[in-house]
Amino acid sequence: MSLIRTLILALFLPALVTQTPEHNGRLTGTVTDARGGALPGVEVSVTSAQLLVPSTAVTDRSGRYDISLPPGTYNARYAVTGFLTAVESAIVVTVDASVERNVSLKMVGPCDDCFPGLLFHGVVVRVETSLGNIDIAVDSQHAPLTSANFLKYVDGGLYNNGRFHRATRADNYVVNLPNRPLLECIQAGINPDMKARAFPPIPLERTSVTGLRHSVGVVSMARGADADTATSDFFILLNNQPSLDYGGKRFDDNQGAAAFGYVSMDSMDVVRKIQQQPTELQALKSPVRVISAKRLMQQ
Repeated sequence: MSLIRTLILALFLPALVTQTPEHNGRLTGTVTDARGGALPGVEVSVTSAQLLVPSTAVTDRSGRYDISLPPGTYNARYAVTGFLTAVESAIVVTVDASVERNVSLKMVGPCDDCFPGLLFHGVVVRVETSLGNIDIAVDSQHAPLTSANFLKYVDGGLYNNGRFHRATRADNYVVNLPNRPLLECIQAGINPDMKARAFPPIPLERTSVTGLRHSVGVVSMARGADADTATSDFFILLNNQPSLDYGGKRFDDNQGAAAFGYVSMDSMDVVRKIQQQPTELQALKSPVRVISAKRLMQQ
């Protein structure tokens, strides 16, 4: 009897060992949008003939996922509201090895390189200007400190009768590679008559903490040479600007700026119109008036 048991164990023990977690492999990767921005909250569902139920994970704020799997061949499905679902097929996972699958999701709609709808948990603010409205999704979930500072100015009415006063583009920006590539943006500030009511500078909320990235349509706080100097001025990007992320070299301290929101797709035409107004160096000859800034909704 013991001989038979020994033979059975000899036949089946290798298969049992490969199924234990310590002998699993891993499926890992990063999910981004078409601009290269991290996508948190993506459900990654992995299936195969050998799995009774799918193995799932949800990407973190940096867009990363990590799933432990027995050796085998798998299909992975990547899904999140507002984006087309993607499928990766025939992923081979081996013992004690990691397989990296990085996926870029396309937005549902006509523009893959624009703000992907108002998908993030936070507040929507409408900035009404003399050239049209700019709707900003303030991402208070991922950048709570910077968002709270911006909303203090909004709720206090300090942006009312403020202005967009700066526009940078190819014809007025001095490129200094590799640290300072072409910067395309517009920058706004509060009503000059309310400068005395400005709040103290805030600590820099780095993109290494928030997981946000400086890409087209992103809204970020303007800062000085020192990291913790942002107050009320904000800028909107019209090109991808990794030099402004943490570790980028646009600032000498390599700390970057504090991204905190996104402009809606429908507002980008107004942003471009402001950017194309006549300038003297980078200052708008006739600043574009901010009529008001107010909350539209809370998500």
